[in-house]
Amino acid sequence: MKSILLAKNTSELIYQLKATQGLQIVGGCTSIEELPEKTISTIGIKDLSVITRHERFLNVGPAVTLTQLLNVGQNHLPQIIFEALGCIANPMIRNMATVGGNICAPGHKRTLFAPLLALEARLVFKSQSETKIEPIQNFKKVPEGFVLTNIRIPLVDSNLSIFRRVGPENSITELSASFAFLVSTEKNAISDVSLAFAGPFIFKSKSLENALLGHKLPLTHKDIENIQEQVEQEFQKAATDQMISDVVRQQFFNLCRYSFEQLT
Repeated sequence: MKSILLAKNTSELIYQLKATQGLQIVGGCTSIEELPEKTISTIGIKDLSVITRHERFLNVGPAVTLTQLLNVGQNHLPQIIFEALGCIANPMIRNMATVGGNICAPGHKRTLFAPLLALEARLVFKSQSETKIEPIQNFKKVPEGFVLTNIRIPLVDSNLSIFRRVGPENSITELSASFAFLVSTEKNAISDVSLAFAGPFIFKSKSLENALLGHKLPLTHKDIENIQEQVEQEFQKAATDQMISDVVRQQFFNLCRYSFEQLT
């Protein structure tokens, strides 16, 4: 017989996690085919369902639904987050699915991962005695004995913002992936750039991004060819021993080229 536990707040959730062996935390359960033997849901825990706006970042609780975050509005969210939310499933699923569930789903990365990666979001985890803050790029799974309590999303003001989701609509398969590209410019040069991919694995190369800083604009055809060559080399290295289809690989390269062509 399966056990479904409840918690009124984060402290109680952390206590139950420590006290109940084999307990698994779930959100809206929209991507779970069968519930584990022992579960506890973040749904209904008020302190995990709060969105707080600060000057430079947005704090989003993991139990916030995709609809709740989408309702913050286009003018108050980074554009790539707003676009990503709008292309996830359908309104009924978005009403139940949570931000934490989208990030923490095991295996294939879900739609929000690439835009959060591009924004260099940070994840806040708490145990009974400790708080950890981890860049999303380093995230593999929630640390043992900890609970995800916040997703810290930087409010970045970029000159160019591009988000694309590839693969079948309303489902996650081996052909699914998300792509995010951000560029800030100053005095006709690239002052900041962030390029991210998430699906069968994640890709974000700081060395590649740093190499593009200060690049004069507009980009020439030769510039784009050189940049594209660097991107493909870095991606191929990251994709070594990863299960990725040739279709998804080529879609990523095409999206990179398209993104840099917007800077010509």
